Amino acid sequence: MKELLLEAYKTTKKMTGIDPSKPGTIRQIIADDNAFDVYVKSLMEGLDPKLAPGFRILADNTRRILLEGSMYSLNPYETLALPLLRVFYPKTVAKELVTVIPMDKPEIIRGFVRATFNKFCDTADYSAPSNTDISQGPQITTTTGGTANVPSQTDILAIAGLTSDTAHIEKVFQIVSVTDGVETLTTAIDPTVDGEFSAAVTFASGDDVITGRINYLTGILDIACVTGVATAIGFTASVSLEENTINPRVTFNIDKLRLVAKDRQISTEWSVQFEQDIKALFNVNTQAELVSVIGQQIVLDIDREIVASLIYAAENLASAGHTGTFSRTPPVSFTWGPKQWLENITPVMNTLSAQVYADTNIAAANTVACNPLDAAIFESLQDYKYNGSSSEDGDVGYESATVSHGKWKVLVSNVVTQGKALLIYKPVEELKAVYIFAPYVPAVLTPYPLGNKPSLTILSRYGQQLIRPNGIAVLNITA
Repeated sequence: MKELLLEAYKTTKKMTGIDPSKPGTIRQIIADDNAFDVYVKSLMEGLDPKLAPGFRILADNTRRILLEGSMYSLNPYETLALPLLRVFYPKTVAKELVTVIPMDKPEIIRGFVRATFNKFCDTADYSAPSNTDISQGPQITTTTGGTANVPSQTDILAIAGLTSDTAHIEKVFQIVSVTDGVETLTTAIDPTVDGEFSAAVTFASGDDVITGRINYLTGILDIACVTGVATAIGFTASVSLEENTINPRVTFNIDKLRLVAKDRQISTEWSVQFEQDIKALFNVNTQAELVSVIGQQIVLDIDREIVASLIYAAENLASAGHTGTFSRTPPVSFTWGPKQWLENITPVMNTLSAQVYADTNIAAANTVACNPLDAAIFESLQDYKYNGSSSEDGDVGYESATVSHGKWKVLVSNVVTQGKALLIYKPVEELKAVYIFAPYVPAVLTPYPLGNKPSLTILSRYGQQLIRPNGIAVLNITA
């Protein structure tokens, strides 16, 4: 990171003539649009392209805060604000686990489209996407009135609460059972294209022939028999939606999500003598070390808060089935060894992921977060693949890997409670968000040191919001 910062200084100086490393020049950079743009782009060198837009917004927020405070003077420590952002923002586990929406104001209203389906003759509302069959016409089956005496004339549309003026019958009508009052035969009698049908049936009491016609346009079923043995039939039918008069309707509503920035901050004080002595004796820059230590702690605290919120949501707000259990100790009867036993964690995780899919109707859980002590289980799996790096991920709080051939991205961090593996669906589309982390100003150094005693406060502001509890699951890992 030191090399990146030095390179950013060189690039900015070369292209703008302003050297960010010199005291006092930061004011010139944040006041000049071109110089600021060059400086930020230099700091973004090597950053994951997916993180670049969010980093730019947060850099602009930091610039605005610095400009507001620079009317009289600019804290020399605040030259570290943008490098601090570059160091810590890419390493927060929260941005890998949930949807990140950087805020450009301390309070924003975000709109999310919510669709609701309404079916004809159904008072219930169905949220989209729904497990209920929405796009098919009303069904008439043997369990909901699909029976007719023999002989008789039956108005099938009337059974569905309709008339021939508003709908007609699909050409999937079928007689599925015939009875003589004692014995019921399962059958499959399909009418012709014109709706006519005739079929022989054999009972213990005698033989008969079922004949008749279904008028698809009017919905009238005429049915008769030859010998009088058959007394009733059961049928299935589907009402057509071609007329568009009884089609299911979808209503769109806008859920207005309010995100408000909350604050986290840590302050410290030290003496001038301490700063001089530690520099002379150990060549340690006190200010830089304090910024690093405090900034890292704030990032870990934010990650810890968000992870705790996700675990609580899965255990207390999600539907049943969003928690599972796996014991890392094989049962006595298992004789294939501990490593082979650990492979059994995958079916449990598959079930939890499928539960997320079943309850959200969006997708299965695709991201896992766990404590390093629990990550040892995943590292023992046959298809574990580490794809992180200590220089990019491990320094602050997490490492990344994949298991099950990339089905889950595994984030390893101390902020996750030991004994709990968090499974969550992280979408590509913002509107499918499960949980939102909305950084506003990740880290600025404030207030300015007053008097002869040096002091430093690092302030972080961000918002957060749970959207879909059913998009989260928790695997309890026991000894």
